[in-house]
Amino acid sequence: MSPLTILKEPADKPLQPSRYNVFVERGDNVWACNTRSGAFARLAPDQYQRVQRYLNGDPPPVEERKHNNLFQGLVRGQFLIPADLDELKMLKARNQLTRFASRGLGLVIAPTLRCNFDCPYCYVDLNANKMSAEVRARVKKFFSNKLESGSKASVCWTGGDPSIAMEVVEDLSNHFTATCEEKEADYDAVMITNGYLLDRKMLDTVKRCGIVALQITFDGSKEFHDSTRALAGGRATYDRILENIIAAKNEIMINVRINVDIRNASKIPELLEDLAAHGLTEPGSRLAVYFAHVVAVNDLAQEHEQSCLTVEEYAAMEPELIRKAMSLGFRRSTNPMKRQLGSYCGANSNNHFVIDSKAQLQKCYDDFGHAETHGIGYINDAGVEVVDKQANLLNWISWDPFEFEECRSCKVLPMCMGGCSYHVIRNKDGIGPGCLKLRYNLDEIIDLYGEHLTERKVGQFSAGGCSAGTCSSM
Repeated sequence: MSPLTILKEPADKPLQPSRYNVFVERGDNVWACNTRSGAFARLAPDQYQRVQRYLNGDPPPVEERKHNNLFQGLVRGQFLIPADLDELKMLKARNQLTRFASRGLGLVIAPTLRCNFDCPYCYVDLNANKMSAEVRARVKKFFSNKLESGSKASVCWTGGDPSIAMEVVEDLSNHFTATCEEKEADYDAVMITNGYLLDRKMLDTVKRCGIVALQITFDGSKEFHDSTRALAGGRATYDRILENIIAAKNEIMINVRINVDIRNASKIPELLEDLAAHGLTEPGSRLAVYFAHVVAVNDLAQEHEQSCLTVEEYAAMEPELIRKAMSLGFRRSTNPMKRQLGSYCGANSNNHFVIDSKAQLQKCYDDFGHAETHGIGYINDAGVEVVDKQANLLNWISWDPFEFEECRSCKVLPMCMGGCSYHVIRNKDGIGPGCLKLRYNLDEIIDLYGEHLTERKVGQFSAGGCSAGTCSSM
């Protein structure tokens, strides 16, 4: 039995309201959400009044509780929890188990740090070669050494752009999948690519490599995108990327990342309308969208800093972007109201490694190109990780969001677990820049989620209506 399992409590056991209850009043509806359990429901005004009484220490008599659907819904949804349950301790235990008790292996691999694009906000040092056969041999041994029988391996291919090193991706993928089969381990892989080279041949290779999803980025409308995500020689890329996505949309999951900054924010609706006009929301399309807050990660991207929105500014405009995407029929690749995390990022876990084209090890892909100063070590000829920068490693695996009062007191903690630690570890910026945007727009996102449930004719709060996972996409 998991140490985080909540056992059924006696009907007369003292209860207390969860610290993660959120209620948003919108007209004749009240949206009830618990960010730790994932429970979400709609309340009528009279139900909300009764809920408030129950949460404020005036529950129905013990003999009536079993037959009171509203009260039972509060207990099942964990709006009401045992009085002796410390939710912070529960979250901390979940965080530690996720980071250090997992038997799985997570790898982010850059087969090359080179790219055929020249984006102004890129934070990667492009002065790197394609992964050599000798380096690949080390990575293969490393994979075989680290993967436990009966576990799971997850690989994210990135760069640079892995599309210009597909022979490396295929060579390593063949070894990874064969090793997983031998050790009866599960395997999944995704790829981050600009999509420019995603022709029929590349798509076939991607599928053959066991890659189940692609992330492809647009920067606003065609005109704006072509000014910021051009080829290294300056040629436009929008039309070709769009053609490639259209050809692949029914064959593989495509998560379209839409970058948002000060300059392109007004052009995002135009982009969404164009994508929808090209059939990317039609039945059979496996495409979803998500919006990404562009930040100047390191010194290589500092020239772009003046174009970046603050976290609060981005959070203020995000709900309207989501609303626009939903109105056009787009699925979202992530549903913020369904994410209850053990840990925000694998960088803070012991079985997660970022591997560059020289088999140098890092914990965060934002450190690509800076392995000499920010890495943790390298993979030797025997396929063993050599940690020669122990202080850097300790910074990542000792990260503890529960040390910060901002996190301990935040309603969004179960959904972000402290957010991106890079900003604290590398930039010494404090918690704020790495926060999940929900910290600043939670009520608006809850309202959007509720509207979506209403459109699907989900019923009001009841014994069956207070549960996580009522909506599969948003």
